Amino acid sequence: SISCCLKAEANLPFILSSVVNILELGSIALSNSKGNPLSLALCSRIKKNMSKKGSTVTASTDADDDDEFVEAMQNLQAVDDEESDDAGNSWVGHHPDLKKMCVIDCATKRRIIPNGAPVDIDNECFFGQIMLMVRTPDADAKNDSNSLKESAKRISSYMKPKKRRFEFQFQLKLKRIPEGPTFLGCELEHGIKVGGLTKSLVNILLAMVRRINPGFHYSWGPEGAKPDEIEAGNYEKTHLSFPLEASMDRIIVSKPGEEPPKLGYELFESNESVKRRRKTGFGSVQWNLEDTYTMCLWSQYADWIKWKSMNVPGVSPFLMSRVTGQQPIYLCVYEISDCTPEEYKKSRPPHLRKQLMIFNRLEISNKEHTVGGFAGKLEESRSNRVRRGETSSQVSFGDTASVDSDFDTKSRVTVG
Repeated sequence: SISCCLKAEANLPFILSSVVNILELGSIALSNSKGNPLSLALCSRIKKNMSKKGSTVTASTDADDDDEFVEAMQNLQAVDDEESDDAGNSWVGHHPDLKKMCVIDCATKRRIIPNGAPVDIDNECFFGQIMLMVRTPDADAKNDSNSLKESAKRISSYMKPKKRRFEFQFQLKLKRIPEGPTFLGCELEHGIKVGGLTKSLVNILLAMVRRINPGFHYSWGPEGAKPDEIEAGNYEKTHLSFPLEASMDRIIVSKPGEEPPKLGYELFESNESVKRRRKTGFGSVQWNLEDTYTMCLWSQYADWIKWKSMNVPGVSPFLMSRVTGQQPIYLCVYEISDCTPEEYKKSRPPHLRKQLMIFNRLEISNKEHTVGGFAGKLEESRSNRVRRGETSSQVSFGDTASVDSDFDTKSRVTVG
């Protein structure tokens, strides 16, 4: 996994899966280490290290229970009550397993139903549409009795010859031109604590990745940060990130008067253009207010329905919650303010929360394997209303409870 990770280009999902693989090493690698004394010894030490002290997740450091959050949440429907999203997509005609995952636009606090029509997005940074395509079980099953509507069948047919487990497509026009370096990141709302040996091994891997991909950045989170630093935003969330220009699998620029590509279908970009973006990173795309940008991110390494890391060479699929705990995962596009791309290349400053301009942030969770986050609070509000017979305006939203990671301890969720 380490060698494949180092050979890979700026592929955020693969790097994430590789890190998860290293963290998971203590509980699964023995079965893949026969005849290798060094691997056996390393796995034994990691397992002992992790068994001495159970891994825990720290309390949230984001203001997810401030007044604005509560006010917005009071206008939401619970996950199970919601019949359609803002684009009119409903669950009717979709594979039933698709409802296990939940994607929420953190800016609007609205759920997005995958494999339907594109959903409009409009904020202070850009306006456009997002299209989420997710591989459902019928794409791999010879006989699937579920009756799907035409759009769901088409997306399954699109996914079937490919290895990718999901593809997220975006089409947008900018309202403001980014002046600082722009990143695509994978974040956790809560930090994770791991044993010293395991953390050292992951740090070695990530340091090597950063030497090959200078724009790559990561942080273990705000562990050790003081309360006043948290309040002032002088901390980093637990995250991995790459320059946006290098991390997207496809970026197509349509000039005024040109017809942009249609979302929900294959997006085409020349190999030369992809290689140039991956090599150059910052500055490889000329951002302006006139062009339309169509981009996508896909991966074969993360299955959101099963909530598993998949297809990592030499490793059997395993639950992501065994490392991240029972918390959601966030995909985030952001700009670092008060810093030009040239200045960033020289100093590589930390990605402090107070300096980030968030363009878009998606919360991804799973009904069977995660708790907390927006989806958790929606479900909590639904349960409260059913139990107490209250309306949504009468429901109060308490803090989201911290949850434990599960390296080699028994999970508190059912393992599918």
